[in-house]
Amino acid sequence: MYGVVLHFDLETERNIKTLWKELRDIGISNYAYEIENRKPHITLADYSELKESEYSELFDGYYKSASKMRLSYNTLGTFMNSGALFLSPNPTEELINFHSNYHNHFKKYDAFSNQMYHPESWIPHCTIANHLDDQKLLEALHFTTKRLESMQTEVQEISLIKIIYQNNKRVIETVISKALI
Repeated sequence: MYGVVLHFDLETERNIKTLWKELRDIGISNYAYEIENRKPHITLADYSELKESEYSELFDGYYKSASKMRLSYNTLGTFMNSGALFLSPNPTEELINFHSNYHNHFKKYDAFSNQMYHPESWIPHCTIANHLDDQKLLEALHFTTKRLESMQTEVQEISLIKIIYQNNKRVIETVISKALI
């Protein structure tokens, strides 16, 4: 499985990782620790398979001069019947266009992509907790609502990642990454 993800500035990453740790420490969610090397992110696309070298060459060329983005977070949300809790950025025109332009440029990979991340379906989000039963979802929402304040972040990097199995564990490996300028 592959994902195209946006990564944040170090302060935002630290804040979200601290929240992940707190949720684990109080017994609400282990989401962040289910896969090694997980970093806070927004997923633009998800693929069941890719030809890595072909895709990486196209990716490298396309993102040579892509710009950083400022995002604001004021909303916590959940997907219906999902057991997930997430931060949702304010949907700026810049973010929506960045996502749409990605899908237009990489359209030839649609046959292997998860429809949930296509422009007509996509809900931009950064997952805080996942796989929660109803009670844990309520606890996570209550804790996170009290713990977080509105956030300003900067998207500084875009990466193609894949999940591999290593020593009987799922691990995130970065295939290619580009710093945004």
